[in-house]
Amino acid sequence: MKINCTIILFVFAMMVGVMVTLSSNSILMMWVGLELTMISFIPLMTVDGSSGGESSMKYFIIQSVSSCMLVMSILLMLMLMITDYMMVMSLCIKVGLAPFHNWIMSMVDGLSYLMTFMLLSIMKISPIFIISFTNFNFMLLIMITLIIGSISGLNQNSIRKLMSYSSIYNLGFVFSGVYLNSIWSVYLIVYSLILMMIIYLLMNLNVNYLNQFIFNSFNIKEKMNLWICMLSLGGMPPTLGFFNKIIIFETMILYNEYMLLMIMVSSSLLIMFFYMRMSLISMMIFSLCMKWNLYVSSYVSYILLVLNLLMFPLFILMKSVN
Repeated sequence: MKINCTIILFVFAMMVGVMVTLSSNSILMMWVGLELTMISFIPLMTVDGSSGGESSMKYFIIQSVSSCMLVMSILLMLMLMITDYMMVMSLCIKVGLAPFHNWIMSMVDGLSYLMTFMLLSIMKISPIFIISFTNFNFMLLIMITLIIGSISGLNQNSIRKLMSYSSIYNLGFVFSGVYLNSIWSVYLIVYSLILMMIIYLLMNLNVNYLNQFIFNSFNIKEKMNLWICMLSLGGMPPTLGFFNKIIIFETMILYNEYMLLMIMVSSSLLIMFFYMRMSLISMMIFSLCMKWNLYVSSYVSYILLVLNLLMFPLFILMKSVN
């Protein structure tokens, strides 16, 4: 993406929309922040490719329908009617929580990796923040999200769809934090950081499908970075992603939610399988890279390794202090 004044303007407006939602104490102002974020994100989707126009139109239609539902629920709320279900459903559609996730799969292949990162991380902040103020019981939706996110990604060849199903799966953990405690923000921040590392690597490697990993010319540093980031996203100790999951697991035990904990652990095994499939294919199968081609591409590689491996003990220390 070539940076120009228009892109800077829309990115700035998108971040302002997020900040308006986070800093408002009125549901109407939160809705204004949501709409500002959406209107600013749509032009960015069309920057990097011709297929972005179709994806932006799908995104606009889905978000418009959910916004109408949200406004209707706000109006009914002002009339003192019970509208929790309509409000929660509209926000779940906006964030792509299962079973309202199919619109993400239909548009994600038309987006660039940078827009995919924004869709799967930044665009989820405002709806989840509003959802955190509701008293809705998300237990059934969390279970459905964990199961769909972990199973549906097993037969995917598109890396963008894999990342999307991974995002849906991690939404189950985020909503567990919303449902039981206020720790969802920590989980979402750490997940977004790990996702940003993986998106950066995939952009540099210029791969879009799993079969492109089979015949590759990646050097060993690039493969190790991808492997460590995938381990971190899957929650393998002692990486940064393990800190995320262990906090949610401890919260499940604290609130005696053993059924949900069992589903989380079981689905984590499936998630780790297709993370490892992506990284191990590039490392072990039919590599065209010469064994002596071990040069370091950039110092960002070291930064990725340090963030994933050394941040975990720091978080453990912070947790023990608290």
